[in-house]
Amino acid sequence: MTPGVALSVVVPAHDEAANLARLLEEVRAALEPSGLVWELIVVDDCSTDESPAVLTRLAAGEPRLRPVRLTRRSGQTAALRAGFDAARGALIATLDADLQCAPADLPALIASLDGAALACGVRATRRDPPARRLASALANAVRRLFLAPRLRDLACPLRVFRAEALHRVAARQLLFDGAHRWLPALFHLAGERVVQRPVGHHARTAGASKYTTRGRIVPIATELVQVVGRSRRGRLLAAAGLAVAVALPFFWGLGRWPLLEPDEARNAEVAREMVTLGRWSVPHFNGLPYLDKPVLFFWMMAVGFRALGTDELAARLPAALAAFATVGLTLAIGRLLFGRSRQALLGALVVASTPLVLAFGRLAIFDMPFTALVTGALYCLLRARLRGAERLWTPVAGLLIGLAALTKGPVGVAVPLLAWVAGRGALPAAARRTSPGTVAATVAAAVLVIAPWLVTIVREEPGFLRYALLDETLLRFASVARFHRGAPVYYYAGVLGWGLGAWAVVLTVALPGLARRLRQGGPEQAAIAFLARASAGILLFFTICASKRPAYILPAVVPLGLLAAAGIVAEEARIAAAVRALGALAALAGLAAVGVGLMRLLPESRVLVALTPVVLGRAGIVLLAWGGVALVAAAVRPALAAATCALLAPAMGLVLLGPLGTYAEGRSSRALAARIEPGAPVMCFQTFRTGLPFYLGRPVVLASERGSEMTSNYVVARGDRHGRVIVSERTAVAALDRGGPLYTVASAWSLRRLATLTWRRLVPVYADRRSILLRAEG
Repeated sequence: MTPGVALSVVVPAHDEAANLARLLEEVRAALEPSGLVWELIVVDDCSTDESPAVLTRLAAGEPRLRPVRLTRRSGQTAALRAGFDAARGALIATLDADLQCAPADLPALIASLDGAALACGVRATRRDPPARRLASALANAVRRLFLAPRLRDLACPLRVFRAEALHRVAARQLLFDGAHRWLPALFHLAGERVVQRPVGHHARTAGASKYTTRGRIVPIATELVQVVGRSRRGRLLAAAGLAVAVALPFFWGLGRWPLLEPDEARNAEVAREMVTLGRWSVPHFNGLPYLDKPVLFFWMMAVGFRALGTDELAARLPAALAAFATVGLTLAIGRLLFGRSRQALLGALVVASTPLVLAFGRLAIFDMPFTALVTGALYCLLRARLRGAERLWTPVAGLLIGLAALTKGPVGVAVPLLAWVAGRGALPAAARRTSPGTVAATVAAAVLVIAPWLVTIVREEPGFLRYALLDETLLRFASVARFHRGAPVYYYAGVLGWGLGAWAVVLTVALPGLARRLRQGGPEQAAIAFLARASAGILLFFTICASKRPAYILPAVVPLGLLAAAGIVAEEARIAAAVRALGALAALAGLAAVGVGLMRLLPESRVLVALTPVVLGRAGIVLLAWGGVALVAAAVRPALAAATCALLAPAMGLVLLGPLGTYAEGRSSRALAARIEPGAPVMCFQTFRTGLPFYLGRPVVLASERGSEMTSNYVVARGDRHGRVIVSERTAVAALDRGGPLYTVASAWSLRRLATLTWRRLVPVYADRRSILLRAEG
C-alpha cells in the first residue's frame, strides 16, 4: 500500500488483446468522476497473442496502467496474487478482462463497502450460455450450502475489498490455488464482514472464454474439499453427508427381505420368545432353552422388537447399527495411527464398502455386533497406549471385551487380545508400564459384565458351562466332527478375495509399497506394522481353527482396510493403473453378463439358483457402468481411481436388492407360514424350518428322534428334556391318525416315509425348494 493511491484495480488476463483497450477506457470512465486516485494492474498470464504489445502501448499513454507479466502460464489465482502483491491502494478491486462485469459498477460497490471488509457483486441476469449458467448455479449452490448460505454469488469476479483485510485472510493461509472462485467465502470464513450488491452482466463481445464446464468440475470439487476443511459448518455438513452415504447401503430396504434360514430366522425367534415369555436370562427357541450362543445379541433384537415391533427391520437393525459403528471406529483407529490424514478416512470407506461388511451388516446374526465390540476394544487399547489415560481406556477395553464374550463366548476374549498382543510390539514404547491396579480394573470390568448372566444360567441350566467350554468352544476349534464346518488351510484367502471386493486388488497391488515403507522406516512404519500384525494374528487364529465360516474373519477387515488405505497413499500411481485394468475387465464382464442374461443361456444348477437372467443382467449393467467410471477416473486423476472402488459393492447391493428378493423368499418360511390358517396345529416331520415359529408366532412341534433338525447343538446335547415340542415319529403319526385339521411340513424324502406310516390322505398346499406344506384329510 503506497500513500496517495486509494484504489488498485487488479485484472488477470490471458489472450485478451482484443479487450484491453476497452478495459482501460471503461475503468477510466467509471473512476474519473469519483475523484479517487486509482491504478489499473493488468496481470498478463503468459499470453500467446498480442496482449504484451498492447499493454506496453497503452501503458505509454496512461501512467496509471501498470502491466505485470508472468513468464509461464500460472492460472487465475496466481495472476490475482501477483496483482495483489503489486497493488499500492488501500482498497483493491478485482475484475475480469472479458468485461462481462462492467467497471461502471465499481463506484457503487465502493460506496456499499462502508465499514465492511469486502463488497461483492451479485450477477442478477447472467448473459452466459445455458450450460455455463447451470454449472455456475450448481457450483454456487454447493459453495453456499457448505460455506456461506447468505452470500448469493460467490464467484462473481467484480469485488472491492480492503487491503488490510486481504492480508488477514492471507495470514490464515486461505489463498490456495483456485481461491479466486471463493474470495467472498474465504473472507467470511476469516471472520470478515461481507456485503453484496447487484451488478450487471453482459455477453462477451471479444476474445474467447478460457473455461469450460467440464474443465471446472474437478478443480471446484478439489477446492471444495480444501475450503470445507476450514469451515465448521462445512465440516459438519460434509460429515453428515458422508455419514448418510455410508449408512445408506446398510439401512436401505433393511426389512424388505424375509428372514433367511436357518440363522436369521432362528435368532429372531429367540428374541421374539424372550419378549413374549418375559424370560430375559435364558434364551429359548421353539419353546426350548437355546444356549448355543450367549445372550447379548438376543437382548439387542428383543429391545428392537419392543421399540419397533416384531418384524424383519427390527431383527436386522442391531447388525446394521454395529456395521455403521465399525466404520466409525475404523476412522477413529486410523486417526490414532496416522493422525488427521487421508489414510483414516480412506480406511473407513474401504471397510464400509467391502462386500463382507455390507452383507453381514444387513443380516440378523452375531458377527457384525461382535466385530464392532472387538474393534471398539482395540481402539481403547490403542488410545491408552498412544494418547495416555490408561486408567480410563484400558478398563473400557475390558468392558467391551466382556460384552464381546457375552455376544459370542470365549472367542470374544481371544480375538481382541490376540490382535493386540500380535500388534502392540510395533507401537512406540509406552511412557510407563501398565500398573497392576489398571490390569485388575480391566479384568474386573470384563468379569462384571459376564459373571451375573453366567451365574444365572449355571443355576438354571447346570450343564451349560461344560457345554459352552467343551462342545461349543474346544470342539469347534479342534475338530470338524461335531460342527461339519471344515475347510482347507487356504480357505480365508478365497474369502478375502470376494469379501474385500475391488479392495482386494488394491491391497494386493499396494503390498510392495507397504513392505518398502516398513523397511525404510518413517512416521507411518509403526502404524503399518501394527495393522499388518493385528490382521495376521486374527487370520492365523481362524485358519488354525477347525471350524471355518466367512463371517469369522470380519474383525480382520478393519486392520486390512486401514492397510489398504495406507497402500493407496503410498502407491497412488500403481493402484490407479490396477484400477484402470480392473475397470476394463469389469466392463468386459458386464457386457458378457448382459448378453448371457438377455439370451437366457444360464445352465440349470442348484448352486446358481439365485443367478436369474434379471439378476445377471442388472449385475452386468452395474459392472459395465462401474468399469466406465473407473477408466475415466483413473485418466482424470490417480487419486480418484481408488475412490471409485468404494462405489462397486454398494451399488451392486442396492441394484440387486429387489431382483434377489425371490431367492430370499425361497430361503425363508414367510410364504409357507402365510398358507397356514391362524391357530391351526402344525407339525414338522423330520425336517424343520427355523422361521416357522417366528412367522406363526408360536412354537412348532418337530417329529424327530434327536432334534438335530432344529440346528441347535444345545438342544441335541440336552436331549433328555424335550417335552412336547420334539416328539418321536410314533407320537407324530398317532396325532395324525387321531384326525382333525393338521398341517405338516416335510421334505421330499421325509414325505415318502410319512406316507408309509399314516393312513390319512396328505394334500399338498404349498411347496418351495426346501419343503412341502401338507394338510391332513380323511
